[in-house]
Amino acid sequence: MTRRPGATSPIALVTGTSSGIGLATAVELAERGYHVVATMRDVSRSHTLMSAAAGRGVHLEVRPLDVVDDDSVATCVADVLGRHGGVDLVVNNAGVGCTGTLEELSTTDLLSTLNVNVIGVARVTRAVLPAMREARAGRIIAMSSMAGAFGQPFNDAYCASKFALEGLYEAAWPVAAAFGVHLTLVQAGPVTGTFVEHSAGIRQRRPDDPFADLWGRFGSIVERSYDRAQTPDEIATFIADVAADPDPRLRYQTSEAVERAVRIKSADPTGERVGSLTRSWLAG
Repeated sequence: MTRRPGATSPIALVTGTSSGIGLATAVELAERGYHVVATMRDVSRSHTLMSAAAGRGVHLEVRPLDVVDDDSVATCVADVLGRHGGVDLVVNNAGVGCTGTLEELSTTDLLSTLNVNVIGVARVTRAVLPAMREARAGRIIAMSSMAGAFGQPFNDAYCASKFALEGLYEAAWPVAAAFGVHLTLVQAGPVTGTFVEHSAGIRQRRPDDPFADLWGRFGSIVERSYDRAQTPDEIATFIADVAADPDPRLRYQTSEAVERAVRIKSADPTGERVGSLTRSWLAG
């Protein structure tokens, strides 16, 4: 378990805990002995989280935090540091989806996706780094995705945001590590829940839409991929195990399928293999 030297109880701050992976992770970490500060944009939506915590016999501290608001992030982190004296673990889970190919995405679609999935993570990470650096200890985990290593049709904005997140953490990793702070990316594949249904971007298409056929073919691929999707609870267990790893790595894949996909990409410097695969998903 991650813990600052001299701390009696490790403090974990988790973003995006109103549902899904964030909710499951907050409860899992509390079960493992962390004092969890569960954050979300709208705390009036915390009833599902609190019910899940009560069902597992654990207590959570719930606080408002909107990752796209500088003041919200700064206020929350300052309050947590003031109350608890530090933070041992941060799980950057808050994220949004956005579907559609580049031609049909608005600038707002692109900017809003990047603002949450990249800049939001940067805001929270930047806010906690000084205290962790001073303590010379801390773990910061960011939820990435197979989409952060492997471009997928009709996920242009989402893939762009996760690719950027990967670059951000890879660049910051050695500097943070020099002060005893470890940054980690957790790359997940399909996860059950409502994330896709709540994604922004293009949701429906007319038969005369120029992308309708390609969209339908890719949709069939996506549906089949969810036959082996992981659950939020499985991802939460994985995240908690990563947080406890005594020899932390920069990247972890949550399943063998994700690891295989990442391996394909890393062995494909020209992009021919990946391009051939993704084109085959759209073939008639």
